Amino acid sequence: MQLKALLSLLLLLGIGMTGFSQTDKNSIDDKQEDGRKKVKTKKSPEDFKDTEVNFLFNYYEQDGDHSPVTGGIGTEELDNIAPSFVVHVPLDSLSALDLNFGVDIYSSASTDNIDYFDIDKSSASSKDARAHINMAYSHTLAKSGNAYSILGGFSSEYDVTSFNFGGSYTFNSEDQNRSLTLDALFMNDSWNLLYPTELRTGTEWLKDDVRTTLKFGLSYSQVINKRLQALFSAEVVSQSGLLSTPFHRVFFDDANINDDMATLKGLSHVEQLDDSRLKIPISMRWNYYLSDFVRLKTFYRFYTDSWGISAHTASIELPMMISQSFIISPFFRYHTQTAADDFYEFGQASATNTPEFYTSDYDLSDFDSYKLGVGFQYSPVMGIGKFKSPFRKGKVAQFKSVGLRTAYYDRSDGLNAWLVSLDFGFTF
Repeated sequence: MQLKALLSLLLLLGIGMTGFSQTDKNSIDDKQEDGRKKVKTKKSPEDFKDTEVNFLFNYYEQDGDHSPVTGGIGTEELDNIAPSFVVHVPLDSLSALDLNFGVDIYSSASTDNIDYFDIDKSSASSKDARAHINMAYSHTLAKSGNAYSILGGFSSEYDVTSFNFGGSYTFNSEDQNRSLTLDALFMNDSWNLLYPTELRTGTEWLKDDVRTTLKFGLSYSQVINKRLQALFSAEVVSQSGLLSTPFHRVFFDDANINDDMATLKGLSHVEQLDDSRLKIPISMRWNYYLSDFVRLKTFYRFYTDSWGISAHTASIELPMMISQSFIISPFFRYHTQTAADDFYEFGQASATNTPEFYTSDYDLSDFDSYKLGVGFQYSPVMGIGKFKSPFRKGKVAQFKSVGLRTAYYDRSDGLNAWLVSLDFGFTF
């Protein structure tokens, strides 16, 4: 039984990096593990007495030379520190409350160039913090074994305020080996339209200051046999409103990369993108137990959207139990995509036959990328340590586990990044 319990810890190895500021645009998708926990409806109340708390500390740094803030040229240097808490509170044997809250603190040489042409430039967005909180209530129906959840969240930073709400419903088979989940999510982002300094002339370059996103998802999971588990998922994501970033510049073919600052200052334009976008990602996961000590986790995703991007992503991870307390997980991820129809490099878009939409954001360009890393998890059966609970009188809290995940990311356009995440698990 102890061995089976330890094997279940393999599911917890995906320490997710938290979201970055709007300049990142999720170009590095680190959300490779959406944990699917099987529901058991016949547990005693004793099984639900502990509240689980995970403290995560994430660090991310990147560099590159294709910043969209300066028209597809210039530094993309960014540092992000993101501490957060993930709290799971069992309310009873069938219901639970989950909280995820924290802050992203970043310093960006790229967004400091919003005031690129000022002599004493010091953009208000060169340093910023994003506070966020997400909550979810989940409940299992005792008779059918099916489950539903309701969720909501909020985040705020210097120029963007966001909220979201949604829910899901899961149909579980009687033997708990198959499940079908339907989910929906609505997101609303309200922006303070911060234009490049030389274009703050009173003209409203963009007509919207609100972005809405509506997502519908379907996923089906099945335990095929004792060794093999599979998950299929598909989503339809519809976005509308402000899909341009107001401080992204574009330079047409009347500009030259060697022009002086005074010349370039009069030739910049605000990024213009279509105010609607449809995204369709379809993915598959296969998890195979090679032995009692080694597990193979594979993932593939196809992505297409209405802006002309098609992408393929594949990853492989190999969690290995070195001892009954220690797991090591090397992983590799590869991604390739085509460019958006409206992507132009610096000085490429025509100034005389101006296109309707244009961007020099290399997140929307044609590129290949890979991510290579390793995760470590130390989680003794009896925990790492015990101490008096600060929340419940007479209750002993436990320091359950510690995890470390680190990765190097490299993109064919020159962008590269390091990611480090620490996870400390407790029960109270």
